[in-house]
Amino acid sequence: MANIKILPDRVVNKIAAGEVVERPESVVKELIENSLDAKASSIKVFLKKSGKREIKVIDDGIGMSYDDALLAFERHATSKIEDVEDIEKIATLGFRGEALPSIASVSKVVLKTKKREDKEGTIVRIEGGILKKVEKSPLPDGTEITVSNLFFNTPARKKFLKSDETELSRIIRLVNSYALANPKVSFFLNHEGKQIVSFSSFEGMEKRVKKILGNDYLTYKASIQNLSVEVFLLPPEKALKSPARQYFLLNGRFVRDKTISQSVYSAFKSITSFFEGYPQIIVKIEIDPSLVDVNVHPSKLEVRFRNRNEVYSLIKECCVKALEERKVPTNITVKENGISFFTKNTYSFEKENPFEVKETQTQYRINEEKTFQTKNVFPFDEKRHGFKIFGQFRNSYILAEKDNSLYLIDQHVAHERILFEKAFEMIAKNKIESQPLLIPVSVNIGTENAGIVEKNRDLIEKSGFLFEFITENSVKITAYPIFLKQKDIENAFLELLSIILDERQKDKNEIFKDIAASIGCRNAIKANTPLTFNETDSLLSDLLKCENPYYCPHGRPILIRFSLDDIEKLFKRK
Repeated sequence: MANIKILPDRVVNKIAAGEVVERPESVVKELIENSLDAKASSIKVFLKKSGKREIKVIDDGIGMSYDDALLAFERHATSKIEDVEDIEKIATLGFRGEALPSIASVSKVVLKTKKREDKEGTIVRIEGGILKKVEKSPLPDGTEITVSNLFFNTPARKKFLKSDETELSRIIRLVNSYALANPKVSFFLNHEGKQIVSFSSFEGMEKRVKKILGNDYLTYKASIQNLSVEVFLLPPEKALKSPARQYFLLNGRFVRDKTISQSVYSAFKSITSFFEGYPQIIVKIEIDPSLVDVNVHPSKLEVRFRNRNEVYSLIKECCVKALEERKVPTNITVKENGISFFTKNTYSFEKENPFEVKETQTQYRINEEKTFQTKNVFPFDEKRHGFKIFGQFRNSYILAEKDNSLYLIDQHVAHERILFEKAFEMIAKNKIESQPLLIPVSVNIGTENAGIVEKNRDLIEKSGFLFEFITENSVKITAYPIFLKQKDIENAFLELLSIILDERQKDKNEIFKDIAASIGCRNAIKANTPLTFNETDSLLSDLLKCENPYYCPHGRPILIRFSLDDIEKLFKRK
């Protein structure tokens, strides 16, 4: 008996669906791309329960004939290519012929379509990949496709979907991406009867970018041979902790690509050496289709460039030029002894306001369990100060003596630990005070985040921010945490939002820790900062009172101890 068997079509389609259809966002992506390939000038998306219950996409494209409507649900049936050579120069968004049959195999689908020259249209009904009914009917020109009960016949897949808010935010970001990539096409997104995304074809690219990034974006465009790159970005201090505001657009399609992300990061790093995080950026790339492979993965989200270095260099050049030509300088200044992130360095260790310092610095995820196996770390005697302070090394490390041992103490992480513990206690006990604003501060949060912001209103307010919605993509902050400076309100709010959006979070306690760590890192004194004796003495005293004075919230050691025995061994005295 043969062990190898030919799989039936229904099984093959479900396997293909696993590659193409991961979540509601995947369905919306495939249907929008079909509408764009059909030369639609208007695309409307309607959702119920963030697409889990129903997704409907209506376009005014060329539509399909009766025969084509049926063939569209056959695997590898496509109008985009006829031969192998066509794949090398494919300019349409979809071409594999797997999207519709894959979607239909794990949902209930109703297709309504009509070509302009036909008198009647066609209605096709499919459930779980099985054709239920086909009929002719008077219909408007174009195509309307409804996908309902996604994964109704694959419940295991359904369990892996995220919350309604997260799934909706993914779809909003996707629609935003295609609206940016196709500025001559109108895009509308409606969720549960409420319109949450609206891009008119009369707006133009500039208005669309402003809706996504706000008014203060920088831009630059460059071309070489068969490659053109245009970037729209916000300066380094507007970077977030997640890539939620990064849009990489290639020949009209939304993609995720390491070459693009690495070139963007490298550009920002070259401008600001201490840069960390994810820039808010839109990268539009137009390239000869023969110079890029979009068939790396069935979902076509991943791509491969023939000349990777050329693409990398041009994207980096555009980003650098945009940042260099900005009219308003950021608060990053260069000094002889290194880089300081604020023009005024005022530090305070006073207990009544432990968060006086404002500054941007590398952000790390909290990992209380992480430890550094450093044999030189020595427990403090918490009953007394006990340190003889010598001074600073490179204005970054405190040198002190205690119990016949020499200590090197990282002033930044020491202060970070102090502020973290104070902030965490205040947030957990809901003791953060808010400062009302006479003039509210407007913040562009993005339509994709509106639902998540509203759902987490209590958590945000517990962190000291009070706000109201202005539009579907912006809020006005009416009060802010008392330890913040007004000029830092927008960045701090967006950073808080990116922490909440981090899907790796397990519970509110973990979120509180990340928020507290962010407060600590943003406010802690930095390297290359001279301290007076009294400031140093106060810093060490406060450090001794911490629950964990040995490691910063991200797991880095605060101090290293060299015993007299260690030092004598280094000098070959023993």
